[in-house]
Amino acid sequence: MGIFTFLYMGITAGIKAYIAAHPPYVKPTVAYGVLPRIVFPEKKFDKKTFAIELPNDKLPEFKDQSRVYFIARSNSTFLALEQDKKTAKQMGFVTEPKEVRSGVYEFSNIATNQTLTMNIIDGSFRLKYPYENDQMLLNPEKVPSKTEATAIAKAYLTKAGKYPKDIESGEKKVGFWKIEFDGLKSVSSQSEANATRVDLFRTNVEDNFRIVTSDYNGASISVITTGSTVEGKKVIEVNYRYADIDRESFATYPIKKVEEAIEQLQAGNYWTAVDSEGNSNTIRRISLGYFEPVTLTNYLQPVYIFEGDKNFVAYIPAVDDEWIK
Repeated sequence: MGIFTFLYMGITAGIKAYIAAHPPYVKPTVAYGVLPRIVFPEKKFDKKTFAIELPNDKLPEFKDQSRVYFIARSNSTFLALEQDKKTAKQMGFVTEPKEVRSGVYEFSNIATNQTLTMNIIDGSFRLKYPYENDQMLLNPEKVPSKTEATAIAKAYLTKAGKYPKDIESGEKKVGFWKIEFDGLKSVSSQSEANATRVDLFRTNVEDNFRIVTSDYNGASISVITTGSTVEGKKVIEVNYRYADIDRESFATYPIKKVEEAIEQLQAGNYWTAVDSEGNSNTIRRISLGYFEPVTLTNYLQPVYIFEGDKNFVAYIPAVDDEWIK
């Protein structure tokens, strides 16, 4: 009986280990039907030829399918406007807004000289203080450190009710910037700067896949802070574009093989997130991620990300063309 029990336990454990290592194949559900194509921002760029040089001369391996996530959108512009008015009030804008174009409203705060522009259709907004014309900000006594700027950004967005969980747990990228009469430029050190920018990224999808934006080096949410002690000048710009992704609601779709994505890259069927000089480039890394949509869509879709020399980055939609209209 002892030998039998030992064998039974060993065989059972072996079967479980094999199933865990070789799970049964499940076909893509394609539950959302044919998907709308990913719309990238219009941009002019010269198409290039590419050499592929990857670590160990080996293409990365991905599954033959990927998740497509559902994005919740408000169906009522009236309710969206009322909610945005509440958000604006939490940010210090108490007067009624004016509609500057369809679905876009502008709030003004005379006391702080700030302007808040809100798009009630897609939920995005931009807060702006005219920092270019403020001499006090050009030569400040203090510039927020990376830690201080992150804390200021978090407190500001939390107060506005715009600090969702996947942003709270996501990466924070902090850089130093210099305010000049014609705008902002990035600088390498705190001593050169008079402002600090915080980019707040979402938590990765399934822990492995990044959510990338049309600005590859920036997030869809960013906050620019200063060392000013004046309340309306501590935060001088906020850019906020955020869609509520339901990470528990998804369907699976077949995706292109890496080889097919490379063929489309060579054929010029890609979108350049970061361009480089010259008519050619060498791709050093290929990964799979998700593209943060810039248009009103209900789906977060995967893309292949090609990274090359001179910081070149290109995106190619990953879902099989059969399932894209």
